[in-house]
Amino acid sequence: MVIKTDKIKYGNLKLLVVLYVLFLTSFSLVIKDLYVFLKASETAGLVYDFSFLKFCFGSLIVLANIFVLSSVKLKDMLYAVLVLVLVFFVFPSAVLFINVDGVDMRIFLSQNIFFWSILLIGKIKIKFSSKKTSLRSSKNLLLVVVLVGIVPFVVLYLPYINLNNLLLREVYETRAIMASNISNLYTDYTYSWFSKLIIPSLLVFGLFRKNKTTVFLGISSLIFLYLCGANKAVFAGLIMVLVLYRFDYRKKMNYLLLFLIGVTLLSLFSSLVFKNNDLMVLTVRRPFLLPGLLDLLYFDFFDGNNLFWSESITGSFIEYPYDKPHSYIVGEEYFGKAEWNANNGIISDGFMNFGMIGVTINAVIVGLYFSTLNQLNISGKFFGLIFLFIFSLISSSLTTVLLTHGGFVLLLLAIFVLKDTRKQML
Repeated sequence: MVIKTDKIKYGNLKLLVVLYVLFLTSFSLVIKDLYVFLKASETAGLVYDFSFLKFCFGSLIVLANIFVLSSVKLKDMLYAVLVLVLVFFVFPSAVLFINVDGVDMRIFLSQNIFFWSILLIGKIKIKFSSKKTSLRSSKNLLLVVVLVGIVPFVVLYLPYINLNNLLLREVYETRAIMASNISNLYTDYTYSWFSKLIIPSLLVFGLFRKNKTTVFLGISSLIFLYLCGANKAVFAGLIMVLVLYRFDYRKKMNYLLLFLIGVTLLSLFSSLVFKNNDLMVLTVRRPFLLPGLLDLLYFDFFDGNNLFWSESITGSFIEYPYDKPHSYIVGEEYFGKAEWNANNGIISDGFMNFGMIGVTINAVIVGLYFSTLNQLNISGKFFGLIFLFIFSLISSSLTTVLLTHGGFVLLLLAIFVLKDTRKQML
């Protein structure tokens, strides 16, 4: 491994350290006293107590990870992915490891296994001999896929379209009507694929080539999909693509870290000065610390009680032991209501199914996934799609991420459409 740190990566190193310290501070001063953490302390017997010894050990591991990430020669896409893994997985786990008395150390270990699996496997070179495709051909292929692919949506949903939904009116009524009248496997699965991956990819090509027709068709398709159920999440792919469209991978991470630091500081100011925790809940607790808390609860509940994928892959020959989905079981156990639907992420999904072996399996699969993407020389203009994939790993099982959230679709897009776009889209 080659040790080399450039100016931007060195700047990101310092920003990562600052963000880690801010997460620690936010938890100690505010987050541990918020409702969901207090509720978990009652039901799971969690005791929030800062440990200086664990602080030294955990912080040493975190700082070592940051230094290695900033020093080892990596392709820019893999570097950006690992920055996000540190921020969304390793940092929150370290914060809870340091501040929860008697916490299962395997959780922090698992997050580090995840980080290092992606780093080490990501450096494996995988050769692809597929024919190089021009930007125009890629754009036209996506355009055909979109125009043909949304035809079933037009046929099924058009009779129930309510234009008032564009003004955010009668949203729940529309959802109820469509849920009771439409049930189709194709639209159920491809809705997310089109809205989060395929159409946003088309929009990137349109924006780069300044093709107004392509951009118009892409945005029109997204608006139509929004009307097919009035689900605002349909615009997630568009928003992330636009936000992360400019700059190279390292610069994107620089601006993202600055943004997160600014938001965390503002949240702390709001909580400590104005006694208003709304911003802290929305920007720090929910996306970062809550998934870490759920990991603690899943490790507690499924320790020695593994499912062995009986809820999905092996269900035909291994009996699933519960009458509800696992997320409802955990929600009912620790929060008193099944409706809490306590979704788990990639780490607790692996542990729930096969203990630490399951964690390692998931980590290796995701490592191979990113190793593949890393070798395809994908333009940073498409990083919004990869960001959404990583974000899905925080609160969804691996099979759900690959199937429902479009992980396999993103892989196919990367191999056949996005490959070698980096040099072509400078």
